[in-house]
Amino acid sequence: MPATPTETAITGLADTALSSPDSTGPDIKALAHLNGATVVRLSFRAGQSMAEHTARWPILVISQAGRVEFTVGGQTTVLTPGSAIHVEADVTHALAATEDSALSLIVLTPHHKK
Repeated sequence: MPATPTETAITGLADTALSSPDSTGPDIKALAHLNGATVVRLSFRAGQSMAEHTARWPILVISQAGRVEFTVGGQTTVLTPGSAIHVEADVTHALAATEDSALSLIVLTPHHKK
């Protein structure tokens, strides 16, 4: 039986503005499904947004490029490259890009033993 890999290389995190110019929302691309986390790239064109929503699991959102206003509970945090925000499960949040932007979304899922 082959050994289970102990690492997974993930690329494409900083790709920006891949969505259609006519789209109101970001381009969303799952980059990796890992044990305990899912890694997703969100790329926005300036002016695109994601309406208020919740996530089933806690999330960590890391800014890779551009500028995104991330609102939780009426408070807005500006995400720029090198900044991040953690949000617990089932907490309402919204995003709005003021520049072409890329975010890495890490969905912190339960760890499954193999």
